[in-house]
Amino acid sequence: MQIFETSRLEFHTLSLADYSEFEIGNEPAWNGFTNPFKHLIEGPSPIGFLVSRVKKEPGIAEIGLILAVNKDKKEIVGSAGFKDFPNADGMIEIGYGIVPEMQNQGLGKELLLGMWKMISNNPKVKILRYVVNENNGPSLHIIRSLGFPEVGRQVDPEEGVEIIFDMPVKEFLKTSGL
Repeated sequence: MQIFETSRLEFHTLSLADYSEFEIGNEPAWNGFTNPFKHLIEGPSPIGFLVSRVKKEPGIAEIGLILAVNKDKKEIVGSAGFKDFPNADGMIEIGYGIVPEMQNQGLGKELLLGMWKMISNNPKVKILRYVVNENNGPSLHIIRSLGFPEVGRQVDPEEGVEIIFDMPVKEFLKTSGL
């Protein structure tokens, strides 16, 4: 189901049936678009974690993973999702990915802006968070270009040292022009 769009992207949530297809090892039958780059099928994917999470808490399906579909070609070019519901402070953390074939075209930044604009409509969301490995130059460039300040660091056992960026929703909406 399409839930919102940006200039070049349509955003579609996964249905509970889509998660069920992934659980049995099948790619869902996409309605109105294709997946030529095999996003979520080949390479790193949060699907394994999300399938079990959606089974326990179906409501997370609405924000846990949202597909980014190129409007012109009707192809999945990436996805993004929020790692959980807003915490007690109203903080929500995003993760995202653009297929390698479509990187370096500004789609990552457009994807982030679209997702944050959408979630900023939720009155429970007060702080937008982005966490990125200190060696991920392209992602660091994007988040810094959006004016997000570094607020800390953490060590992830799998990812290594990560930099934490936070921005209040009100400031994001004001500075992003959305």
